[in-house]
Amino acid sequence: MRSLFRRISVFTCTLFWNNGTKICNPIRFVRKYWAQLILSSVAIQTIACAYGGEDVYGDFSSACSPEFNVEKFTNKDYTDCEKDIVEKVLKAKDLQDNFNKREDATLEKWVGVRQEIDKLAETCDMEHLKSEGSLTNYVCGDGKTVDVIDYHP
Repeated sequence: MRSLFRRISVFTCTLFWNNGTKICNPIRFVRKYWAQLILSSVAIQTIACAYGGEDVYGDFSSACSPEFNVEKFTNKDYTDCEKDIVEKVLKAKDLQDNFNKREDATLEKWVGVRQEIDKLAETCDMEHLKSEGSLTNYVCGDGKTVDVIDYHP
C-alpha cells in the first residue's frame, strides 16, 4: 500500500514540477507552486508515519503495576503498607467480581483502586508479599510482563 501511494505521489509531483509556468498566469501559478506545497506536505507526513513518531504510551510504557494472587494472602507479619495493599487488592477483586451485578461496582472505581495500589507499591518494599508468593509479577504499560525477581524500579 505504501509503495502504491509513493508511486502515485511521485507521478503527481512530476506533472507539476517542470511545466515552466509564469506568475502572470494564475491558474498555472497555483497549479505549480501550491500543488507542490501540498504534495510536499503529504510526502513529509508519509515519511513521518512510515518511520514512527511519538511514543503512544508516553511515560506509561515503562510504568509497571504489581499483580497479586489473593488466594495466597496469609496476613503474617505484614507491615502497615502491606496491609493497606492487601485491603485495596481485595477491594479491587470484589469490584471486578461484581461488575454489572452491583451498582457500586463500576470500572471507574476499580481503576481508582488500582491506581491507589500502584501508588502504595511505589513506596512499599512488599517483602512479605514476595516471599509468600502473593505478589506474582508486574505488568507494564507496554504490555510486557516482568517477573518479581527481575523487576527493578
